[in-house]
Amino acid sequence: MIRPAAGADLPDVAILWQRYRDEANDHRFPERTDWERWILPRIAAGDVRVGTTDRHVAAYVAWQRSSPTPGCPRDLLIRELYVHPAGRGQRLGSGLLARAIDAARQRNCGAVAVVTNVDDAGVLALVEPFGFALESGELRLQLQRG
Repeated sequence: MIRPAAGADLPDVAILWQRYRDEANDHRFPERTDWERWILPRIAAGDVRVGTTDRHVAAYVAWQRSSPTPGCPRDLLIRELYVHPAGRGQRLGSGLLARAIDAARQRNCGAVAVVTNVDDAGVLALVEPFGFALESGELRLQLQRG
């Protein structure tokens, strides 16, 4: 099941974040408290989704909108998307990615960009069916504007 994250999910998401950090060698946040200061506002804004298996959080995605550029639509930037190894193969990653794309469309974003782990074969396999293409170090999906 995919659902919006709640504050009560923070401990489970933090465990996943640590695994993600270790696997991806992602050290943008030197301390967990730095990451929590980033993720908590994302949860409050509805910018984090979790995937559950057997009522346990096994995956999450966190995004934020890009800073506005005059005359250009903002992008939705996927900063973290992680599925615990035990949850892989259950379509949690594609479900989370689909929710992020839906959020981008609802917010009239011009594109969705995956800005981390673009060299990971698993990430490439996940985003390819959605139509993402590598552009300037980001995997980008241009959205149709209505």
